[in-house]
Amino acid sequence: MEAQLAIRVAIADDHSLVRQGLRRYLEMADGIEVVGEAANGSELVDMIERESPDIALVDIRMPEMDGLEAARRIRDKFPKVGVIMLTAYDDRQFVVEAVRSGARGYVLKARDAEHLIQTVRLVAGGNMVIDPQLVVALAEELSQAKERDRRAETLTAREIEVLQLLAFGHTNRDIAERLYISPDTVKTHLEHIFEKLGASDRTAAVAEALRRRLIE
Repeated sequence: MEAQLAIRVAIADDHSLVRQGLRRYLEMADGIEVVGEAANGSELVDMIERESPDIALVDIRMPEMDGLEAARRIRDKFPKVGVIMLTAYDDRQFVVEAVRSGARGYVLKARDAEHLIQTVRLVAGGNMVIDPQLVVALAEELSQAKERDRRAETLTAREIEVLQLLAFGHTNRDIAERLYISPDTVKTHLEHIFEKLGASDRTAAVAEALRRRLIE
C-alpha cells in the first residue's frame, strides 16, 4: 500500500520561542512536516508561494501584516491551504473575523499540543474546527450579524444619503442644509441608521456602511 504523504505545515508567529515550540510539538507527531516559519503575514504568504504547504498555522496579532489579512490573501491566492488561527484571544469578534477571512480552524494557545495536532489533521482532511469554548459565541455572533444584515437591507434612500454625507465628514447642520431638512430630522435618520446597522456612533455607522458597500 502506498505510504500516506505527510501534512505540510507553515508556522507564522512574531515570537521566535512560540514558533520553535510549535515546530517541536508538530514534528514529534506522525505524518506532519513543518516546511518553514514566518514572523509576519507577509513572510507567510511568500513562504506559501515557495513551499506549497497544506496547512498554515497563523497567529492573529503580528506586525506588518496580521493573521486576518494573511488569511484573506491565502484564501484568495491559495484556496487549497487550510488556515488555522492559533491565538490567545477568545473574543468572539476575533473568531467571527477569522472565519470570514477564510480560516478553517481556530485554536486557543491555552490548549494542549495534542488538541493542536488533532486540529491540524482534521483541517487537512477538509474539516472546519473551532475551539469548543468558542462555538456557542461564534453561533450567537453570526446570528446577530445575520439580523444586522437583514436590518441594513431596510435602509431608505434618504438614510443612505445621510450616511454618504456622514462619510464625507459633514455635521448634522451641514447635512440638514444639503438635504433641505431640519437638524431634528437628521438626528432621527441617524437614530434609525444606528439601529439598523447595529452601530453605536457616527464613526461605527460609516465603517459598517463602507464594509457592506452601502456607500463609497
